[in-house]
Amino acid sequence: MKRILGIAAALCFLAGAQAALAQTKLHTESKTKQTGPGPNVKTKTETVVGTVKEYEAGKKIKLTGPNNKDYSFDLDESVRIDGAVATGQMAKVEWMKGNDGKEHVTVIALYTAPMGVGTAASTSKPAARGTAKTMPASGETVHQKTEKVVHQPGPDVKTKTETVVGTVKEYEAGKKIKVTGPNDKDFSFDLDKDVSMKGNVAVGQRVKVEYTKGDMGNHVTVVSLVKTMKSKRARKAA
Repeated sequence: MKRILGIAAALCFLAGAQAALAQTKLHTESKTKQTGPGPNVKTKTETVVGTVKEYEAGKKIKLTGPNNKDYSFDLDESVRIDGAVATGQMAKVEWMKGNDGKEHVTVIALYTAPMGVGTAASTSKPAARGTAKTMPASGETVHQKTEKVVHQPGPDVKTKTETVVGTVKEYEAGKKIKVTGPNDKDFSFDLDKDVSMKGNVAVGQRVKVEYTKGDMGNHVTVVSLVKTMKSKRARKAA
């Protein structure tokens, strides 16, 4: 009887482990568009977490991700490998898609599910590589949009985040802020107690406003002062 109970417990544990493993599989897409300075920049980065089905170091890798979908990639010498990747292991692959439609893998890393994994969305991290992060020079402005979609077991999770760098036109602490961004466009936001204020913001200063965009409007998360950087032309003149 004890043996039967032991076998049953082991089967339950195995089933639970497989369910948790399935929940960690995810596919994340991030699209970023940056306006100003210079030409507009568009980048698309993606991440998949799944089980390695095939792997040939320096040549190719195939993973099984959410909904048992297979993802195949060609590899080259520029790919960063974190850990001893092998068939049957959980791994995370990050890649970029160029304007020509070709996929270029940037990182392959072993993946360990965090303790107490719930849904895949709660453990996902946005793909940061390849996004336009260059801080503008003095007087320059930027508006950056990022759309992220997490494909997972269950409904997809979609989030939109935006960042604007510009000059403060109006500011009322804890209530509202208006910033003039690229092409002299004004961006107005309501502020609440949850906004993280970094620095002594005032009219005339250059700031970076980070916010999420949803059906209920924009919600500001961070307002921070921007350090002045000399442009390349100014540095050459100096």
